[in-house]
Amino acid sequence: MKLRLTYLSILSFLAVLAAPTTSYADTVLLLHGYLSSSQEWQRSGITDQLAVVGWKNAGVLTTQGDRVQASKAPSTNVRRTYSVELPSEKSIDKQAKWLDRYIKFVQHKYKDEQIILIGHSAGGIVARYYMVQHPLQKVSALITIASPHLGTKNAAFAQTVSENVLVWVDGLPGVEKIYRSQGLFFDLSPDRSDNLIGWLNYQEHPQARYYSIVREENEGHLNDYIVPSNSQDMNEVFALRGRSKTYQLKSSHSLSIKDAEILKSILIDLYTI
Repeated sequence: MKLRLTYLSILSFLAVLAAPTTSYADTVLLLHGYLSSSQEWQRSGITDQLAVVGWKNAGVLTTQGDRVQASKAPSTNVRRTYSVELPSEKSIDKQAKWLDRYIKFVQHKYKDEQIILIGHSAGGIVARYYMVQHPLQKVSALITIASPHLGTKNAAFAQTVSENVLVWVDGLPGVEKIYRSQGLFFDLSPDRSDNLIGWLNYQEHPQARYYSIVREENEGHLNDYIVPSNSQDMNEVFALRGRSKTYQLKSSHSLSIKDAEILKSILIDLYTI
């Protein structure tokens, strides 16, 4: 089912009124995309907006060696968000290993709590891959924002360029990052059966709730030129057909305050179920 942004404010307001007074504990982990950082959730205003409906900003989780560090003391709030720092130039599998450390950190601090994963762009694929690899973990929901669930031709193009062209311009700014991202580009190249996205989309997915925030195609200047709209909808994934609640939003690929309005509605929906 696809919902448009024009209805979200009303739905969010009504859901807040209907929310029960009984509280329970949840932790939301926010995963950024390629060449981004954990700070993007703050810069976009999303963490502040989620705090309005009860998910307080508990800080940033980073990894030093094998040790996870939090930027703030453990949160006493019953619902909280952590922005996590990922090695976004690395392959999906390597990024998922970092996510595994963060989830274990949260489970140690807040025992027996459900975890909700929210991933932007490639961060959504990292989260989905992690869930398939760890089906017994207490991940109750996955929300993805503009994620390339069917891959993106931009990744395939970058992979080709990195293998065949950049050898002639070695030393130019940015070239090193593209070289380091070759594994990720291969993972997210579409229409392949021999890469990660081609394998992932046919695996059994755990019984969680799935939500897709999709950049709507339009004739204006806000089109997403990074990931095609159909690739952003988890209902297009063979293993998840009919299981995702999908929201369309007129926006560019980047995170924006508009995403916060949809996220608030989804989290309230999860809270009241």
